[in-house]
Amino acid sequence: MKKPHRNPGLALAAALMTLTAAACAPPAEEPGKPRVVATIFPVADLAAWVGGEAVDVESLLPPRASVHTWEASPGQIRSLSQARAFISVGGGLDTWLEAMGADTPGLTTLRLTDGMTLRRADAPHSHGPEPAHEQDHEQEHGEAEATGDPHVWLDPLLVRDEFVPRIRDLITALAPAQEAAIRERAQALSDSLTALDGEIRAILAGRKLDGFIATHDAWAYFADRYGLVPLGHIYASPGHEPSARGLATLVDAARAAGLGAVLTEPQLSETAAQALAGELGAYVVTVDPLGGAGVEGRGSYLDLMRFNARAFAQALGKP
Repeated sequence: MKKPHRNPGLALAAALMTLTAAACAPPAEEPGKPRVVATIFPVADLAAWVGGEAVDVESLLPPRASVHTWEASPGQIRSLSQARAFISVGGGLDTWLEAMGADTPGLTTLRLTDGMTLRRADAPHSHGPEPAHEQDHEQEHGEAEATGDPHVWLDPLLVRDEFVPRIRDLITALAPAQEAAIRERAQALSDSLTALDGEIRAILAGRKLDGFIATHDAWAYFADRYGLVPLGHIYASPGHEPSARGLATLVDAARAAGLGAVLTEPQLSETAAQALAGELGAYVVTVDPLGGAGVEGRGSYLDLMRFNARAFAQALGKP
């Protein structure tokens, strides 16, 4: 992998020490509007859309970084200490990032998946194989299995129905004088997400295959929404290389399904995906669960999902 699996406990302890010092420092100049910090870019983009000029929105996780291995900079910790609201996904995805804001005075927190019934993280989609690193799947994903699959934002209709109302209510509480404009933007975003769902269905229509193999198990909600079938994934947890036996099982599943492509992600190493594709005589297609400001073709939530739909269509053999 590009970066070894770090110890989140040690990283978090250091971050909280810095955060405490920042919170005790003299306050920054009056920013003019509330600052909202989100753990990942897709959530930050949704909040920026709904908030408009009423709030300043920042994403903690930078482009191409993995939520599992990234460590906050002192500047980002200071920014969080000056924020009015903090938005996380929950479900075990960004637990250590959530803890960074737990002791920030006066910070309003929103965990978007609270109150939702999440998919089981290990729920079967088919009779596909286990991840390519079975032991690590059991050891590293224990929390995810207990809380459920957190990758809800990869289903635009769940975003519309579950995330947007929560974000709207949070930002309305921060800027009540602008409630009417906030509600109008939230409705516009909901309408855009409905249209996006139609776009994705059109992009995926006429595909030759339904099954796919991805780098890690992030695409269950997307697959459920659009009738796709995950046949397995390479990495059970970031920082742990897949086993030879696990890769061999994926090769068998891919050959049986007639796959011509393996999906990879910019946040994780392509090495195993390239090896798997080489064994199959297939090619690698990039999908991206996170995107980021300034990332070409993925600089907004809507564009990110269009990018992923086109990538899936390519991998699934759409003419």
